[in-house]
Amino acid sequence: MRPHEEECRLLAQIVELKEQLQVQQRKAKEPNFPKIVSDANLPMYPQLPLLTPVYQLRAHTSKVHDVIWTPTDKFVLTVGGEGCIVIWEAQSGLIHNVVDVSSIQPLTASATGNGERLFCGGLCANVVLYTNKHQSPEDGYSIYENSLVYEHSGQVSNIHCMGDEELLTTAISDGALLWDVERVKVVKRFEHPYSVVQSLCLSPTDKRLFLTGSEDGTIRLWDVRTPDKPTVLFEAHHADVNCVKFLPNGSNFVSGSEDTMMHLYDLRTDVTLARYIHPHLGAHSNTLDSETSLPQPSDETEQPNSPAVCDLAVSSSGRLIISGCRNSMVHFWDLIQPDECLHQEPEIGPVMRLAMSNQKTALVMMTWDEKSRIRIMRPR
Repeated sequence: MRPHEEECRLLAQIVELKEQLQVQQRKAKEPNFPKIVSDANLPMYPQLPLLTPVYQLRAHTSKVHDVIWTPTDKFVLTVGGEGCIVIWEAQSGLIHNVVDVSSIQPLTASATGNGERLFCGGLCANVVLYTNKHQSPEDGYSIYENSLVYEHSGQVSNIHCMGDEELLTTAISDGALLWDVERVKVVKRFEHPYSVVQSLCLSPTDKRLFLTGSEDGTIRLWDVRTPDKPTVLFEAHHADVNCVKFLPNGSNFVSGSEDTMMHLYDLRTDVTLARYIHPHLGAHSNTLDSETSLPQPSDETEQPNSPAVCDLAVSSSGRLIISGCRNSMVHFWDLIQPDECLHQEPEIGPVMRLAMSNQKTALVMMTWDEKSRIRIMRPR
């Protein structure tokens, strides 16, 4: 046998062995979620903690695009389409301040501390820092002054403060960007080729990790130390990933999509543990077998009455998940019961935001009816 032929034969064997190894690795990672739940011997919920509205926040004259808690949970920020950010006192439901950001055409925002600094971004492709200049009560509201501008290439979709010194943003054409706040400089770029980032979530246990969900149905786990490529790429959805939320343990997360599905993942094994099917599809669809076909994207997912998952809220234990859907339904899920929705409640419009407070003691629900209805809700 010629040396060249021998090399080709050995290379073919290497490729075959690699493929066999990958198959065995995938089999070893395949989760048996019912067995995991059974072995854990977890009790069922004795009584489902439902929510009751305590305040309705009325101020905006146009649709509201986003709802955000300040890190201390003292204030709630609402970003209105008329160009204002309204700052609400969470304990009283009263207006604390109003910030005019109409020049930005705002879509989202983030804050530090008790709202001393506000970062706002939107259609204008910039994120602008507004700094609070305190005034006495006799002089009226404290003033927010425009101090710094962080330029992007397209519409800004997400903003997260990573402490006082760093800022994480996502925008069309930019993927995700990590900024040095004071130097107004991009220090890390997290590219998303051929895809637009729709959702962003920081790890609650490791501030170096974050998740992004994209319009192509993929979810990426990133480590800020290695921006060149994602640590893990999940390809579980067939449409826009509208929301990704870490569980409190930092090892699991859930996602919701325009394909109407909600998934549970495990970062320790890089697999999808379970699939949660909203009642309109039937429980038979929750299997994770490779032969199972998922709902394919269609025109229905773009309609107001589509059961697409718009947002998710996670309880303090991480076991109870609340999903808000475009078909005006709110679903309560026990993560150990993928086959069954514990409870569902109808709303009067699409449920666009479920903003859980950082201490998990209150939830702000935003629905779109004629304009927007925003309510602070607490367990009853």
